[in-house]
Amino acid sequence: MDKMHKELDTMYQVNNKITIISEEQAQHLRERFMKAPQSMKEVPGFISFRLLRAEDGSHFIVETTFTDKEAFQQWTASDHFQQAHGGKRKQNSSSDNLAAYDIIIA
Repeated sequence: MDKMHKELDTMYQVNNKITIISEEQAQHLRERFMKAPQSMKEVPGFISFRLLRAEDGSHFIVETTFTDKEAFQQWTASDHFQQAHGGKRKQNSSSDNLAAYDIIIA
């Protein structure tokens, strides 16, 4: 394995695709997510957060990485999650907009 890539004990990443319907919505989401990396540091098992915008501007991908699936599930059941998602208690994990991955090599 080279220095850029190493085999890991599995981490867990969830990607949430959010369709952009207006530039105002995109700006609102950018502003809202600017606080996420700092506030997520309080969450047990949280590793990283990234907000990606599609080249064509059609959608964002919200990438959140946790130590494992259990840490992610505990976060989705937490008060922190509820506050970050406008009072929603838990995300529907069967949503077409969510994709979850085990990270094998980073």
